[in-house]
Amino acid sequence: MSDPTGSRRLVHLGIGNFARAHTLVYTAAAEGWRVSAFTGRSADIADVLNAQDGKYGLVVREPGGDEVTVMDILDDVHPASDVEALSRLLADPETAVVTLTITEKGYSAGNDPETSAPARLAVALKARREAGVEEPIALVSCDNLPGNGAVLREAVLAAADAETREWFDDHVDVVSTMVDRITPASSEADAEVVREATGLEDRATVVTEPFKEWVVQDVFRGARPAWEKAGAQLTDDVELHEKRKLRLLNGAHSFMAYAGQLAGHERVDQAIADPAVRELVEKVWADTRATLDLPAEELDAYTSALLARFENPRMADQLNRIAADGSEKLRVRALPVIAERGGADSAPGAVNMIAGWTALMTERARGGVEISDPRAEAIVEAGKLEDDTARVRALLDQIVDGGAEDSLVEAVVAAEKALPRA
Repeated sequence: MSDPTGSRRLVHLGIGNFARAHTLVYTAAAEGWRVSAFTGRSADIADVLNAQDGKYGLVVREPGGDEVTVMDILDDVHPASDVEALSRLLADPETAVVTLTITEKGYSAGNDPETSAPARLAVALKARREAGVEEPIALVSCDNLPGNGAVLREAVLAAADAETREWFDDHVDVVSTMVDRITPASSEADAEVVREATGLEDRATVVTEPFKEWVVQDVFRGARPAWEKAGAQLTDDVELHEKRKLRLLNGAHSFMAYAGQLAGHERVDQAIADPAVRELVEKVWADTRATLDLPAEELDAYTSALLARFENPRMADQLNRIAADGSEKLRVRALPVIAERGGADSAPGAVNMIAGWTALMTERARGGVEISDPRAEAIVEAGKLEDDTARVRALLDQIVDGGAEDSLVEAVVAAEKALPRA
């Protein structure tokens, strides 16, 4: 339930660019909540934000100009290592929610509070238990990994003592969420934009896109901010929305990263402006939409929003960056769609995505261009094979456990020939 009294505190772990552009924006819109934050790997941002009384500039990079806001939601910022402060805050009954943006690696950092945010949380929850606090507290993961709530729960419990583990289920809700907002690194020029617009001498400027999305699992027994005021969606099924993002957003990104570079483009906005590439993106989406049990109007609105994001030249992302680690990404972005559609013949868009990758990897292997992928050595060897069928099969061996079926190999070989080229 949301909090009607405006007398609650939220604690955030990992106060980086994404948190300041996403999670804190939703909490500020909810009104009445005070926020204490802790840093991530570097404690420097604590000194910067505290020197600015917690204020920072948020620059929303619209296609036609910048929208600048001074965010004033942070009460105080502590170094990640200040376990005493975290324990004191969580032992206070007014603290009802802990949000986290600690990156994927943060959930596998082990059980040492010196190096692990979940371990620090376990210590602080012990302090809450020992203080006799009965009010429920929610731990809300805002990191970009599937089932993030379950991952967080497992990490915290692994680091907790036996008494806290026994106490946990009666007093702690662990909440999964799906998050989405691009937040590139800011520059001195961006800080100058904030100064000119607001007068704030800002050393913590955050730049972001107009789009934002937060889908939150609705399992709160205690108070929470009314995040829906800023458009957050409370739902019982976060997993379905994770799949929507993975297959529509990330799938289109992957396709453009491969096919867009083959067509001579360097940035997302250039690729989506190419009619031939855009037509094939639509085919990727057609396959994916058939695997998502969501209303057509919701999928229409989402893909329309994606097009607007892709077309924004002021948030242009580099295709080469997105193309990295394709052997890992295609396993979750293309192969499940092909399987759920009943095979390669029924999923031409997903096949095109894989063909874009095999064609680009072949071009790079033969041209001596570095390939950023955990299987780079095997990809280079496969890409140099002369026979198309043998080459594609060897490349698919890097993404299909047990080897690809002949029908997929044949479909990818044919799709390669139809891709747009520079």
